[in-house]
Amino acid sequence: RLLLAGAYRDVEMSRGHPLSQTLGALVREQLFHRVQLDGLTQQEVGELVQGGTGVNLTLEVAEVIHRRTDGNPFFVSEVTRHVTLENITEDPGWVSVIPEGVRDAIGRRLNRLSEQCNQMLTTASVVGRDFEFRLLISLMGDITEDQVLAAMDEAVEVQLIEELPNSVGLYQFTHALIQETLFEELSTTRRVRLHARIAEGLETLYGNDADAHATELAHHFAEAQTLTGPERMVRYSLMAGQQALASYAYEDALTYFEKGLAARDIALSGTEMAPDEDAAAMLFGLAQAQSATVVGHQLVEAFANLSRAFDYYVETGNVAQAVAAAVFPIVTPSYRIPGVTGLLARALTLVPADSHEAGRILSIYGGFLWIDEGDYEAAQQAFGRAISIARREGDVPLEVQVLANLTVLSGQHFQLQECVDNGLRAIELATDEENPMRTSRWWTAMSLLNMGELDAARPHALFLRDLTEKRNTPRLFASNAFTPITSLSCLEGDWNPGREYSDRGLELSPLSPMLLLPRILLNHETGESAHGEVYLERLLEAMSGGGPYKMIASTRVPVAIATIARITGNPDRLEIAESAAETVLSVGSVLPNGARQARSALAMVAVERGDRVAAEEHYADLIGLRGTMIYTASSIDRLLGRLSQTMDNLDQAVAHFEEALTFCRKAGYRPELAWTCCDYADTLSLRDGSGDRAKSIALLEESLAISTELGMRP
Repeated sequence: RLLLAGAYRDVEMSRGHPLSQTLGALVREQLFHRVQLDGLTQQEVGELVQGGTGVNLTLEVAEVIHRRTDGNPFFVSEVTRHVTLENITEDPGWVSVIPEGVRDAIGRRLNRLSEQCNQMLTTASVVGRDFEFRLLISLMGDITEDQVLAAMDEAVEVQLIEELPNSVGLYQFTHALIQETLFEELSTTRRVRLHARIAEGLETLYGNDADAHATELAHHFAEAQTLTGPERMVRYSLMAGQQALASYAYEDALTYFEKGLAARDIALSGTEMAPDEDAAAMLFGLAQAQSATVVGHQLVEAFANLSRAFDYYVETGNVAQAVAAAVFPIVTPSYRIPGVTGLLARALTLVPADSHEAGRILSIYGGFLWIDEGDYEAAQQAFGRAISIARREGDVPLEVQVLANLTVLSGQHFQLQECVDNGLRAIELATDEENPMRTSRWWTAMSLLNMGELDAARPHALFLRDLTEKRNTPRLFASNAFTPITSLSCLEGDWNPGREYSDRGLELSPLSPMLLLPRILLNHETGESAHGEVYLERLLEAMSGGGPYKMIASTRVPVAIATIARITGNPDRLEIAESAAETVLSVGSVLPNGARQARSALAMVAVERGDRVAAEEHYADLIGLRGTMIYTASSIDRLLGRLSQTMDNLDQAVAHFEEALTFCRKAGYRPELAWTCCDYADTLSLRDGSGDRAKSIALLEESLAISTELGMRP
């Protein structure tokens, strides 16, 4: 392929006549037969670049180069002639630059074409890579249809453009670089004028069907805005954004709504910007796109746009859309964003108290009442009213929404069985995989893992993992969806999948505390403490930041540090763990689940310090949580055993360690079982009663066998 590519360049561009004529002459001599070669595959593009430059391309960069060059070896070689590892990582814009060699080669081919052919190709380059014959006729001025067709035949002959298969009158440039080279040779003024003619030509061409082509029209009217004005650009941007949302193309939707709003702002600059339906719709669409593409603290901006849309709808009297904006699941009670409760309360004043719309608002309002105001009874009442309305109206999706939020409420209150019951009921009723079902699956899986029901949790964890591959899964939820399967893998001691799943989730949300905690412990368990420290620094960053992750990270940091101290024997940062845990408990609105983690961390700190008085206090706090896990860090039963040993109550410690052994064996939590055996053996050695030494040795042998098999280096 490379040899023939070189021959193509030499014959086609140096000798001054088309390669097709040369090959035709050879074939007539019956010495050769012609073989059509396709471009290189994406993998072959990567191999070609690696062979020529020594740079190993990532799959993403190889895909971009393949798309820009269609695998043409000459174009690939020219585009990557000066590529280095440094400009791939530091200046990714190099991929978009057209190399001089490519520009010159294309220019020599264009110079041999007629003036009309060059004019046609230049106009087509502004339309895009694909273009339509009947549109070009309307754009070519006084040139007749036959002349345009002749020009196109001329371009097809030299393989600059080609007819699209299974179509009539539809063409495309054979290579994106040809279209880009032609386009870049135009002055800005001429580009704008051509975009204006194309936009208005397409609008006429499509007629009543123009709305279906909003994406194309929005692009050209945006480029021609200085000539055509902002009105049509705003209109088509709104439609294009809504179509992109419907097809889950969230990044594209984000671009259309942002451009549409910017154009509206420019059009109304210097005047009082009265709210209108289009502006509200664009703000609502922008908030929806942002909620699907951003993570963590960036949700604050998405909610701000949602609030503006809500205000606009209220001012224009569109109550139905105001309610739709208020109940859109842009945030959940797990992420604290100021203003959510107030917006929902305002929405309730817009509708009758017992109406279907009120039920939709109440289904969300209850969760925020509890989160923001700590009013558990009011939250339960709101959810109860919402379920009554849902059942009266026969609205199953609304009932699923309420059950999902009840799942969150009971999960955050650490009512694990109630959480699972609500979650399973929501999953049973759900007919799709929209947000309520995702939330129910997440809390059901995590509650089951905390209860030691690994096999019951597995199908929900796998379902959520697979959900991340679907286009309609928002970015924030996609990152969280890896938490159950990551935690499950770590609890089993299946470290490699644990690494893979946490990597995939952290790529989407690098500061996710739910993923950082198991990854930190995984690295320390396997002797990769340096890597574990990197992730701990991220968790500390999330705790010190001001985003929605702050409180969640604040509950994970003390657990992480205290567990690391047990694994490594290094107590240096216990003060940080203690301070973080006490800060969590001092916050009046701390959730019961967060308080449980903070108290568990303080109990671990007390054990590491040998603080008997503190151990007695924390033992009393945790005794009611027997038979549960502190995520992937420790079973409560093992912690109670360690606290009892610190209190010098060795018989009590033995009883708790026996419960921990039973819990771990039943659950299949092998790393936790190894640590339980080790800690239990310590207690038996201290007690030194009849049979304690033999049992201690047996426990240590079991612990050593498990830790050796799983690679638990510490």
